Amino acid sequence: MIKVEDVTVELSGLVVLRDIYLNLEPGLHVVLGRNGSGKSTLLKTMAGLVKPVKGRVLVRGVNVHSLPRREAVKLIGYTWQNPYAGFVEATVRDELEFTKRIVGVDLQRDIIDQLIPQRLLDRNPFTLSGGEAKRVSIAMILAIDQPIWLLDEPFDYLDSSGVEAVIKLITRGVERGKVVVVASANTAYLHLLKPHSVILLSRGVVTFEGDPEELSPSVLEEHGVPSRELMCG
Repeated sequence: MIKVEDVTVELSGLVVLRDIYLNLEPGLHVVLGRNGSGKSTLLKTMAGLVKPVKGRVLVRGVNVHSLPRREAVKLIGYTWQNPYAGFVEATVRDELEFTKRIVGVDLQRDIIDQLIPQRLLDRNPFTLSGGEAKRVSIAMILAIDQPIWLLDEPFDYLDSSGVEAVIKLITRGVERGKVVVVASANTAYLHLLKPHSVILLSRGVVTFEGDPEELSPSVLEEHGVPSRELMCG
């Protein structure tokens, strides 16, 4: 459903991604890498928010960077690592209405209810705790119910109940045939997510792509990512 073909990205004159090839079918895919490895840039490029200097990203055969932003948002949901980054309105309820109005689709109420407690709807989003803001920021994007979800460090700020809610949402999305991509610097979530594939980024280059069971602790440690054994030790 989504193909990344020979993509190179430069930011401020520095190469952040180099010669990336990916072919992601429906299912759950986890992008691992240390901070600064290029994970966020890869997801933003796939979402059409960052334009490559070389290569292209195809969604259902269409170059995502040629789509009007409103159409791209209907196709690809990108959730920010910083939960406060996308807030513009005075209340959480207004944020949801703003998303509905800008994109021009009805939001999925069950996704909103799963992530956002009713008591938060009339709160100013900038007064929310990090975990509350994370729930809202994920819900206001994924409630559009796109066929592709790109989640940048979705478990940051969340307590155990928040992590459980997001994992349930991801699982449900995968069961419904979505492409779900989760970027994380933490291998501790792999056993909860049970991804179909893992992509390891190091200095903007894909150093591993495949079955998570084939990704050895030594390879992870070589590229600065604590291994599952270390995380559980």
